[in-house]
Amino acid sequence: GRFWLALAFVAGSAVPALADDKAECDYLEISASGGKEPAMDAELKPLEKKLKKPPFSSWNTFHTLSSGHVTLQKLKADSPKLKTGSASLLLRERTEKRLELTITIDGADGKRVLDNKQSANVGEWLLFGQNVGDNGHIVALTCK
Repeated sequence: GRFWLALAFVAGSAVPALADDKAECDYLEISASGGKEPAMDAELKPLEKKLKKPPFSSWNTFHTLSSGHVTLQKLKADSPKLKTGSASLLLRERTEKRLELTITIDGADGKRVLDNKQSANVGEWLLFGQNVGDNGHIVALTCK
C-alpha cells in the first residue's frame, strides 16, 4: 500500500502548478429590451438560461453591443472596452477552481452603478445588469 501512495504523491507533485497570478477572461456587453418577439444573438446562447431568470427575465430581446478578451494579472485592474459606459476588472485571488474578482461598472453618464466583490467558479458566466429606462445594459464575464 505504501509504495502506491508514494508513487501517486510523486506523480501528483510533478504536475506544473497552475499560474495563480492571472486569469483569461471573455466578456460580452449586452443590450436588453422588451419586444413583441423574443430575440437573442447566437453568441449569447451560452447565457440563455441565466437571461431567462430574474432580474433579466423582465426583458426578452438581447443583442451583443461588444465582446472581447482580457488577460487579468493579479491585483492589476484592467478595463474591457465597452460601447456604453466603462468597467474595471480586478483579479484578487485565484485557485484552480475559483476566482475572486472585483468588478466596477460606470454607466454612460459616468456614475458608478456597480462595485462588487465576486467569487466565481472557473468557466462560470457572471452577469451584471442595470436598468437604463425600460431597457437593460448587461455585462457578462467568464474567466479561466
